[in-house]
Amino acid sequence: MAATHPNIAARGYGSNATYVYEYSRGLGGVDVPRDVIFTQIIYTSLAIVAFVLFCGRVAQISHAYLRQITASSANKQQQTFWAQEQSTWWSSIKKYILYAPLGKKRHNRELQLSSAVNVGTLPSRLQTILVGLYFASQLAYCLILDYSVNNKAALMAELRGRSGTLAVLNMIPLFLLAGRNNPLIPLLHISFDTYNLLHRWLGRIVIFESVVHTAAWAVNAVDEEDFARMLIRVRDTPFFLWGLVGTVAMVFLCLHSPSPIRHAFYETFLHLHQLAAVFAFLGVYLHLQIDDLPQQSWGHTIAAIWLGDRLARLFRLVHLNISTSGTTTMVVEALSGEACRVTFHLPKLIHIEPGCHVFAYIPRISWWMSHPFSIAWAEPSTSSTAVSLPSPTQSPPPQGKGYTDLEKQSNLPAKPSKPSTQVSLIIGAQKGMTRRLYNLANASPSKTLTLGGFIEGPYGSHPTNPPQLRHNRALQRRRRNNPPPPPNPRARHRRRAEHRRNAKSLPDLILRLPNRRDILVVKLFISKPRRAADIVSPSATVLMHSGRCRPDVVLDEILPGRTGATLVSVCGPGAFADEVRSAARERIGKGAVVDFAEEAFTW
Repeated sequence: MAATHPNIAARGYGSNATYVYEYSRGLGGVDVPRDVIFTQIIYTSLAIVAFVLFCGRVAQISHAYLRQITASSANKQQQTFWAQEQSTWWSSIKKYILYAPLGKKRHNRELQLSSAVNVGTLPSRLQTILVGLYFASQLAYCLILDYSVNNKAALMAELRGRSGTLAVLNMIPLFLLAGRNNPLIPLLHISFDTYNLLHRWLGRIVIFESVVHTAAWAVNAVDEEDFARMLIRVRDTPFFLWGLVGTVAMVFLCLHSPSPIRHAFYETFLHLHQLAAVFAFLGVYLHLQIDDLPQQSWGHTIAAIWLGDRLARLFRLVHLNISTSGTTTMVVEALSGEACRVTFHLPKLIHIEPGCHVFAYIPRISWWMSHPFSIAWAEPSTSSTAVSLPSPTQSPPPQGKGYTDLEKQSNLPAKPSKPSTQVSLIIGAQKGMTRRLYNLANASPSKTLTLGGFIEGPYGSHPTNPPQLRHNRALQRRRRNNPPPPPNPRARHRRRAEHRRNAKSLPDLILRLPNRRDILVVKLFISKPRRAADIVSPSATVLMHSGRCRPDVVLDEILPGRTGATLVSVCGPGAFADEVRSAARERIGKGAVVDFAEEAFTW
């Protein structure tokens, strides 16, 4: 075959010899040395950012640990040092960067287009700074071209090489941050929710660079012949065809991922998202392999990350739910207020730290899909201090026997049985899987049913406090094992509840633990009480209030009588979480040491 175009040159790629246009295939016009330099800059800058974050997190964790061990056996006067701010600059960093929303208040409150459609949440100020700087750097790398050549085709070729290189490079952290077993989570003690946000923005950057890469190639391909011949080359040349498959898959990922679609059709979205991600990776990998491009090693890294995460998930699933004594069983109980209590009875003893979440698999409801939920309660069933999650359908205490009597009770020893662990979740009926689960349990004559199910995890055991029940139990056990000389001030726990019956059953778990009254005050805010009896406080340390919780009022009550540092934590609806964040930030920099922790899980 002879060349039929003056700009065509015969070149060999891999095992096949083919005719290649000068600026639409191969390295003609591509500035490889500069691409390598920019790649090294990105590697170095990401390593520096990760190292700075790591050092900051180590300093925070070390400071918190030192505070804990010195304050655990100290009286109120001895803890004064920890109660007062020692550094104005650190307070400013917390107030205006670490805990700050993008604007004045809104962060996790969803942006609503209508009552049924939302467009997601806003990133925090720090997240916006990191994403903005990284996006700006990627844009700059794409635009730093050798304009002195004054040749459109050469500039397009250089842009094609640069954008393609950056797209493949960014796919490495893109796949890493999407994994449930992302090693950066335990290393930096940063939540999966934050990495999920970074994953979404990295995905948009990769898609943008992939489209630029394809467009730059198409401009030269059309100029070298015409549009029809370009389409023929795509169809007949595997190198171009697989590259186009990768780009089309990425564009599809972008089009079906906006928040309204993602939340309205979550399970469908997740299936399509995973399928499109596979096609995107295969398209890119085969595109690199056919011409034996040096970025193949990055493709191997991406494959290793994806395979490693899947294997780790499988290991967690098998380890947690299967043993020689049996497999996990699941009991679902319908509660008032359109919620379910789901208890997984694991066939072995598992230690679960407070603050964790798990992914629940319920094949009868959702096939092979898994959904994340915070752990409301977890207890080894053979422990002498085991406490079962009380049912809101239980008969009320006898006349004259209420919360005060529960506070005096000791834990009932569990019946001798094979070692196992009970993990309980409280699941509100929303849409899809959660609604189907509630309807099925509610239709049962006893409002209770047993299904096959499994959990994967636990994930996210870094030092945040929500959900509060298990942290309160850990706090009480720590006090019981290491009591300070004088009485410690009480830790305060507030919960907002729509229905008194459900709300009442949750504090029972804590009220039955020894020494609960020494460190804990429970306040229940009933936003819409049906009758006056719903807001009667049963004891001096279990207080009920009518109306919504006002975080600013609660903090103004607590801070003057604080002992040591104060942690404000929240786990709840986005609007309420934003109010708590705002109230906490307003009190930073005014003398008291105030830290803030939010448990959020957005998709």
